[in-house]
Amino acid sequence: MSMIETLLRRPLFVLGAGGVIAMLLIGMLGPHDGAFWRLPQVLKERVATALINSGNPGVSIEMRGQEAVLHGLVEDQSDVATIRDAALSAVGPGGAWAGGVTSVDVDDVKPGAFDHPYLWQVTRDGLRLEITGAAPSEAARTAIHAAANQAFPNDRVIDQMHVAGGAPSPYFTEVATRALQRLAALSSGQIRVVDDQLVFIGDGSQQAVDSLRAAFSNPPPPFRARLDVTIDGLDPQHPELQGLNLSSGDPETCAHAFQRLMERNVINFETGSADIAPSSRRVLDSLASVAQRCDQFAIEVGGYTDNQGERQMNMELSQRRADAVASYLASQGVARERLTSRGYGPDHPRADNATPDGQAANRRIEFNVSA
Repeated sequence: MSMIETLLRRPLFVLGAGGVIAMLLIGMLGPHDGAFWRLPQVLKERVATALINSGNPGVSIEMRGQEAVLHGLVEDQSDVATIRDAALSAVGPGGAWAGGVTSVDVDDVKPGAFDHPYLWQVTRDGLRLEITGAAPSEAARTAIHAAANQAFPNDRVIDQMHVAGGAPSPYFTEVATRALQRLAALSSGQIRVVDDQLVFIGDGSQQAVDSLRAAFSNPPPPFRARLDVTIDGLDPQHPELQGLNLSSGDPETCAHAFQRLMERNVINFETGSADIAPSSRRVLDSLASVAQRCDQFAIEVGGYTDNQGERQMNMELSQRRADAVASYLASQGVARERLTSRGYGPDHPRADNATPDGQAANRRIEFNVSA
């Protein structure tokens, strides 16, 4: 008797019509990516990956069954065909069992202006909610505005968004609407998106902050989340800042906060270079937290050196180091237009350059805050 005949004689392999139907239902409805109920979401994820790989991450996606409806701006008319082909071939040849995209609607995709960097911001002030910056499409702008009205039914929503290309992800609209929902749970706050950096600034209860952290602990790539949120007015991550009201303070309060952080910390650079040492990442993140809450004021990053070496070389090095710190703060969501950097070289020494300790004290970064 052959192996096949042996298997067919076993009850396990005897399937009637009911068994075949049951297996088909399991295949269509089971907990896997090929299941019928999962198909639109799986296709959206695959199309999103295809758009990113094609160099068009700012185009958003709406799935209507197996039809992909794309919205947004591209840089050139030829990109319209590129994203259509990318979406159509994102999974396979199409059809219910092949699990592919059957058609792509690009009627709402057209060439347009791009924003670099890509900025979007929501500010809540009492019962006034202002939304500024770029939305990736008119459809996204409408969806974000509707989400704001739903999350803040008692607030006056002021929409000052404009449509521009350059969004970092096809999921920009979903991330923005989720962020609005979490902002509503805080007593005060602000949301910022600077390219792929998502920032929350504000204050709320322990429960609201814990919920916010859980919701954005792992945002969809390439987004990174920064949560500079206090709990009932206290900042457990930066105890040295206790007693300083940075949300409604003045330039002097913000300058005092920078000074407190720099009293026991140093921003280290590679020798003779403007490359920030990895060991300084923690203090830079703390400084970014202060800068984000204080950038309604002008913030100058000042770089200083000791008097060793040629003056012109020190002036240039101090400028590049100040530029590096300002750039890092901007990459963390600090308003770039409120940041300036200046190199002072060996001028204004803080200690005597005659000793190694004095020279080390003079190699520093300082922050000046003004209205």
